[in-house]
Amino acid sequence: MAVLRWLGHATFVLKFGEATIVIDPWITNPLSPYRSVDSFVKDYPRIDYIVVTHDHGDHEGEAVELLRRYRNARLIAVFELAQDIGSRANAEDRVIGANIGGPVKLEKNLQLVLTPALHSSTKGSPTGVVIFGEGKAVYHAGDTGLFGDMKLIGELYKPTVALLPIGGHFTMGIDEAVKAVELINPRIVVPMHYNTFNVIAADPNEFARKVKEKVPGVDVRILKPGETLEF
Repeated sequence: MAVLRWLGHATFVLKFGEATIVIDPWITNPLSPYRSVDSFVKDYPRIDYIVVTHDHGDHEGEAVELLRRYRNARLIAVFELAQDIGSRANAEDRVIGANIGGPVKLEKNLQLVLTPALHSSTKGSPTGVVIFGEGKAVYHAGDTGLFGDMKLIGELYKPTVALLPIGGHFTMGIDEAVKAVELINPRIVVPMHYNTFNVIAADPNEFARKVKEKVPGVDVRILKPGETLEF
């Protein structure tokens, strides 16, 4: 069984078997149950991988500090960003610089693919990520607008769970995210990247209602920060 925990904004902790993965590690975001990295470390004494989708501060978060704290953790990001974070953390030997394309093999039963994202980034291209383990796949879209090739992501990788931004302004809003669900057709969708700030205020229940109307076979799970999803 896989376990996904939302910490608010775009930050998730994913457990696939023995591996623990943190995605877009803004651990102390305003919605997070953690007000310090110290408190997070108490709950998670081991982190195996840190994934960063792009270099904006609300996604890179505390990646440098986590890489310093977890001496056996490895960081995965687009090449230029991975090199930069590794240099700042003095952990160049523990970064995996990748790019949008095919699979990156992490362990025998764990791999990921970086996917396109329509957004901006100073260091390298913005990305999403699909993480595969235990015969399941989790698609974290990163910060992105709607794009037609989401259909290819759905067809190729068949995400069990899709994590989609719904807050608008910087990313898809509710209507665009509903269309993304149509294109991807995951088994489960979890909305993210909303209500952290006023400018990205959105109602997840409206999103759930519209998904039910358009794609009734998809299960919408609205998580509160700190809650988990087992799948």
